[in-house]
Amino acid sequence: MAAVPVCMTCNLERTLISIKPGRNRHDVRSYECPRCHDVFRLVVQREPLESDELVFDNPPLQAGAR
Repeated sequence: MAAVPVCMTCNLERTLISIKPGRNRHDVRSYECPRCHDVFRLVVQREPLESDELVFDNPPLQAGAR
């Protein structure tokens, strides 16, 4: 995991306040300083999903079956 951004004015670690989906498998993370309330936004690449353990409950459909 990446380090938490530090406020350049207050020299305090910022708090993650939101994560919004962006484009091309990226997210926009917003961090706020607890003292001066300045908001810093950072665009990060979204982590890939672990798909090795996906289980499907429904059997596959066959052609002509209704």
